[in-house]
Amino acid sequence: MQVKLSLFPFKAKFIGVALMVLAIPFAYLYFFGGRPDAFNIKVFAVVTTYLETRYFVISQTNALDELAAIFFISGITLFSFSKERFEKEHYESLRTKALINALFLTILLLLISFLFFYGLAILIVTFSIFIVFLLTYNIFFRFFLLQNQNFQLTSKEK
Repeated sequence: MQVKLSLFPFKAKFIGVALMVLAIPFAYLYFFGGRPDAFNIKVFAVVTTYLETRYFVISQTNALDELAAIFFISGITLFSFSKERFEKEHYESLRTKALINALFLTILLLLISFLFFYGLAILIVTFSIFIVFLLTYNIFFRFFLLQNQNFQLTSKEK
């Protein structure tokens, strides 16, 4: 039994790229731009930890980092799981191979990170690992596509 991957249409790649680009100014403002007051909002938080840990409260936060993360993760997900312009049937096996390789590499990186990061830093690394997974998936898939195109070109020459 072969399982068919459900993919977004090709046009979703453009939305994904736009969302990733939109994440850049939000991340810049958060890390280097002084966190403008316009992004200070009240939010419902299940858990919030600043000076004290509080549960199920309305809390004041600067939403720039959350917006950057939401835009980037949404964008890279749309980009990663959208069809190619000229989708071919065997791309599904390349995607599967890329997913498995990305999973193994991400697990390896996560295990290694537990040896070198401690305290709050490991929480940040652990949060970032999903983004690393999507990035490595894209790198593997693009590599396999390029490898496949080179194979087709060399087989046509023979």
